[in-house]
Amino acid sequence: MDIIHPSNVLIRLVLAIAILAILFTPTASAQTSAHIVAQLGGASYAIAATDMLLCAGVGPNLTLFSPSTPTLTPLGNLYLGGIVRGIAVVGDYAYVAASAQGLRIVSLTNPAAPALISGREELGSAQSIAVANGYAYVGDDNGNIYVLDIHDPTNPILLGSVSTPGQALDIEIVDDYAYVADGRSGLYILSLADPAHPQQTTVYTQTAEALDVAIAPPFAYLAAGEEGLQILSLADPAQPTLLGATPISMGIASGVAIAPFDSAIGPTHVYLAAQEGGLRVISVSTSGAPEEIAACPTPGLATALAIHGNRVFLADGAGGVHTMDVANPLQPTLANTYSLLSDACDVALYNRYVFVANGAGGVHALSYANGQLALLDTWDTPGYAVSLALSYPYLYVADEEGGLRILSISEPTQLLEVGAITGPGMASGVALQNHYAFVAAGEEGGLWIASVYNPAAPSLVNTVSTPGQAVDVAVAGEYAYVADGEWGLRVIYVADPTAAHEIGEHFDPPGYASGIALQSSYAYLASGEEDLFSIQISNPLRPDIVGAITLPGNALNLTINGNYAYIASGKAGLQIVSTQDPTLPPEALLLSVPLPGMASNVAMDAVRHLAFVAARDGGLVVVRLDLPMRLYLPIIWKGPF
Repeated sequence: MDIIHPSNVLIRLVLAIAILAILFTPTASAQTSAHIVAQLGGASYAIAATDMLLCAGVGPNLTLFSPSTPTLTPLGNLYLGGIVRGIAVVGDYAYVAASAQGLRIVSLTNPAAPALISGREELGSAQSIAVANGYAYVGDDNGNIYVLDIHDPTNPILLGSVSTPGQALDIEIVDDYAYVADGRSGLYILSLADPAHPQQTTVYTQTAEALDVAIAPPFAYLAAGEEGLQILSLADPAQPTLLGATPISMGIASGVAIAPFDSAIGPTHVYLAAQEGGLRVISVSTSGAPEEIAACPTPGLATALAIHGNRVFLADGAGGVHTMDVANPLQPTLANTYSLLSDACDVALYNRYVFVANGAGGVHALSYANGQLALLDTWDTPGYAVSLALSYPYLYVADEEGGLRILSISEPTQLLEVGAITGPGMASGVALQNHYAFVAAGEEGGLWIASVYNPAAPSLVNTVSTPGQAVDVAVAGEYAYVADGEWGLRVIYVADPTAAHEIGEHFDPPGYASGIALQSSYAYLASGEEDLFSIQISNPLRPDIVGAITLPGNALNLTINGNYAYIASGKAGLQIVSTQDPTLPPEALLLSVPLPGMASNVAMDAVRHLAFVAARDGGLVVVRLDLPMRLYLPIIWKGPF
């Protein structure tokens, strides 16, 4: 019988462990893949109403409601992949301009389960849509209008396109003409005598900008941005002329809809959706002398509206979807709101719970299980919730003008604020260490240091000025590292928080330092203008750049997990970068994951290989990551070494 020496047993054990480590170590060179597994919420930019259904864009979702009830309880929802910018409903179908996803055609036969039946993705970033006589006209943000034959909605056929000089923000079709609100290029008019081949007739340019148009022959009503409302005569449909105009007392006129009217006397009121102005009511009884007569402010940036009876439905951007009662046009009132993760700025995780900083919407608590996100509770903070740090059972919220808010999350279905502190500037980022909260507080506030030993009674112990716009902060040991906007990276000595002060040299990269994460002796800085920087901080007195990589989009913030950096890159989505080599060679960029909305921040669930991305108007997006593993054949040996 062979006798194995104990030292050989130890050697074998070490070798086995090493082999297992090699077997299951992610590699930067292998292929990385990712796919979206869940999404919830988003901002509202488009809305359409029929007698039976209200169809609203909620981020990348088409959400259906009943227009006959004042409540806004969803009947059904369909994820479309791109931010919904325009909706046209004809019969049992919704035709949706879904930005990067182009045209989406949805069956509404079962409102509880709307179904995608077809689409065309090659239409640019679709912003507007109109449907008439078996044809769809889709406008993109470069001013192209695509013509599609939709006689068979399950098989839309692209026939061609026509270019406008502007942005094709809205399209309205009446008789044989298409009227295009073309942004700063004015009102662009196409002849549809041959509907498959539109032809330009003229451009109306007596306006600073045309953001939306509504037609009630013989008049056109133009949402003219800062100029308010313009009323045009369509006596010659191909040559509109200005009849009257009125400014509005607040906001930028972005959407227009005509109140129900008697055809014998024509419209008496039109309604404007006004960015920063909510709903504006305009009397148009005398077409040559329109006049604003009432208003109802809203929290978001109203861009579109639809009317059903005595109700106006307003798409209010990050403010969500509103129902307005206009039975008395002189006193419009806000009846109800549907707003869900409409401005997701940051995300934090604890077990199966997800917490989202939702801008003006405060904080949302959700659960994630079996591939489903479910809303548990919300807490409306007084400011604008943009950043989170979690130390169970408390959630620390950077709330801009609302300062630092501290919420109890011991029961996620019942969020409760337990403490708060305010100071100079706008609280934009927060990090925790040793019973202290470190708050990046913008240009005026620099870095706050607050004692949170008792979360119910936090106290501000110090502030440290920085020369830039303190946006984000990370803390390790005796040092706080501040992403200071145009002034790059600043290092603050915080061993004694009451005497904290800036030390050493600072690193000033090109761009705008907007996010920071630490890994070992390196700081990784998102520059805000495409670049990610790797900075050696083993000597905090002299931070030294060791690497940089150019990324798609606009690098806003990041998190590091293992040997990977996950960067939220605005409209370019999520970027995954290997940090195994801190010099960040070009091949360190492993994957770019397109997402709806604007990726603002990301949190990682390493156990489940999930990235939770706060995507601003795209809501919250969950991405499953399939990270590569090294794989070698096992080594088999017999006998002693």
